[in-house]
Parts: sequence; C-alpha cells; structure tokens
Amino acid sequence: MLSIAIPTYRYDVRPLVAELLRQVATMEEPVEILVYDDASPDDGDWGRAELRTTPGIHYLELKKNLGRAAIRNKLAKEATQEYVVMMDADGKPPANFIGCYLDAVVDHQQALGANQALVCVGGRRYQDDPPGDQTYHLHWWYGQERESPGPVQRQGNGWLGFQSNNFLVSRALLLAHPFDETHTGYGHEDTLWGQQFAGQHVQLRHPNNPVVHLGLEPNHVFLSKQKEAIRNLRLLHQTTPHLRTRLIDLLVRFPVLPALANTIPEAWLKAYLTNRKRPSLYALDLLKLKWWMA
Repeated sequence: MLSIAIPTYRYDVRPLVAELLRQVATMEEPVEILVYDDASPDDGDWGRAELRTTPGIHYLELKKNLGRAAIRNKLAKEATQEYVVMMDADGKPPANFIGCYLDAVVDHQQALGANQALVCVGGRRYQDDPPGDQTYHLHWWYGQERESPGPVQRQGNGWLGFQSNNFLVSRALLLAHPFDETHTGYGHEDTLWGQQFAGQHVQLRHPNNPVVHLGLEPNHVFLSKQKEAIRNLRLLHQTTPHLRTRLIDLLVRFPVLPALANTIPEAWLKAYLTNRKRPSLYALDLLKLKWWMA
C-alpha cells in the first residue's frame, strides 16, 4: 500500500531507517522503504556501508547528482505501491508515523473511493528547546515560528500549507504531475508543485503527523540558502504569476515595503539576525525583500 521514499545527500539516514523498519514490522499492510543517495561525496561517514546490507530496504547510490526535483521523480517511478510517502532524510518521525498515514488512506478510500487522488501533508516541527550553540538559533527560531503550523492552521491555508519534507501522495498523481526538473536552484519547487492542484479534483488532508526537523544549519549557511530560495522564487514567479508565498503576499499588500527594506543595510540586518538569541523574524523578511528586488 505504501512506498516510503527518502532521498538523501551527505546525511546519515540510519536512525530514520531503523525507526521506520521498527514501525513496518508491526504493520499488516505492505510497506516498502526506498533510500536513494544522491551521489554524496566521500567526505564523511554517511552510513553507506551499513545501509548496503540493511535488510528490508531498497538502497541505491546514484553515480551522478540528480538534484531535489529529479531524485523525487525517480523515487516515484521506481516505487511499487499505490501511495508514496516522501520524506526528507533529516526528519525524526513520530511513533505511529506509518500507521497515521495508513489510517488517512483508508479513511480517504472509504469516504471518496480510490478514484480521487489524495495528498496528505503530515507537517513539521522542531525540537522543543533551542540548541545550545547560538550559531544555530536563527534556523531554530525560524522553524518554530514559520515552519511548524499545526494541522488546523495548515488545513485553513489549503495548498499554501503544502510542505514536501513529509507528505503522502497517490503515486499515479505524482507520476502524472512530476516535480519540475527545469528549475535546478534551491527552494520553492515544492511550493510550485503543491499549488498547481488548487481548485483541482485532488483531496488534500492535513493529518497531525509531524516529523521533527533535525538538520539545523549554522547562520551563514541558513542565510545563504534563504537567499538562493528567494532568487529561485523570483524566477518561478516570472513563469507562474499565480504562485503565492508569504513574501509575495506581503509585496501585494504592502508595496512600500521594498523601499523600506532598501533603507537598511544588508550587513546590519545580517548582524542583527545572527548576533541575537531570539531575533525578530521581520528583519529576515526585510532581508528577503532586498534580495527579491536585487
């Protein structure tokens, strides 16, 4: 019934695999686990030697890096079950993670039949306490305040609440609508994928099934990726003007914001965000606006 698909790159996915195998062992329904390493370099111990001999998973090491969109599409093509659960490698699932998604599939089929495609967004959360190293505080605060909405809030946001780090999808839908591989930059390819189904005959559910995001990044890496994501978002918005994000909504509602952002030096905003234990994320919004207008 379920194919759990995990792309990984420079990350030790063994703890996640061990927990999923523990849960699979309690299930009567067929569940397969696919782990594809996207050509990680030999600059660390990513657990590859052990994964090659781990029973109960289909593990593959790619020779060439495909990127975030293409590897997801490859996993979907090579999955064998009717529904696919896409997970990021740096997530820690709850104890009944697989069971929650199986229940959602059964409820969907009983209520609407298997003919309608299904997407379930399980959600994301972060560890309750901030990390001891302040270098990682910005990512943690951002995750707590911006990336961890509960199921009620996500349901209210509809497709704006789509997150690709932890979602279930009908395999047929994913094969018919693969992730766009033409946009190779970092960020928002999942935003584009989810919002294409707004108003379409696709059942969207938001079960309370969040994974804990473990892969916190230091301030300089986090800000660099945020900048790249904004640049990618701007490119995507040029070809798909209907695309919506919090930043785009801010630009529509408050067109004077870019002028305000340009009055504050980028170096000052970065220093403010990285030197405080709990910075205001409005400063990050201003920084994103500067990058958007650059």
